[in-house]
Amino acid sequence: MNDGAMQAYALTLDKFLTHAAKWHAQAEVVTGREGCHSDRVSYAELERRARKVSVVLDGLGVRQGDRVATLAWNTQAHVEVWYAIMGMGAICHTLNPRLTVAHLAAMLMQSQARVLIASTDLEPLARELAEVSKCIDKLLFIDAPASVEGALEPMIAHAHGDVSWGEFAETAPCGLCFTSGTTGAPKGVTYTHRSSFLHTL
Repeated sequence: MNDGAMQAYALTLDKFLTHAAKWHAQAEVVTGREGCHSDRVSYAELERRARKVSVVLDGLGVRQGDRVATLAWNTQAHVEVWYAIMGMGAICHTLNPRLTVAHLAAMLMQSQARVLIASTDLEPLARELAEVSKCIDKLLFIDAPASVEGALEPMIAHAHGDVSWGEFAETAPCGLCFTSGTTGAPKGVTYTHRSSFLHTL
């Protein structure tokens, strides 16, 4: 049993993608793009790429319990990053690009994220946040051409090795979100793997 839990395995979020990649390997995740264009990726390939992102983050010194911020839209690349962060036991701190720079920078300073992963069209905002917050050591950009400094895609292509997923307690934190600040300063809420797993079910 796992830490007195009712089930024989830890309820960690990586299990959803691992299950999908094993039993529905060719089923597709579809990302709608501008101009009626769409990106398609199988669950097997999505898992492979997400694990490569974990290798990239590990190479940047990200460890279990560290916060990694994302400033991105709902795309395949963001899903890969989300699983990569949580799978390795780090905490995904999602940022809302519609909030002010002051609010976003304050959130980053509270979470002490050292890595910020952003959509390429949000590059100016991401660089401003890194400058204002003073805590970001590394900027990475998803859906970005290789010519963009910090583009994640070439790093994925050159990532070698493996990072274990799910080797932590199900009560470990996995996500960090802040309120929008409509009733005062934004307030942070941390979610655990177990709570998010059960909520998903």
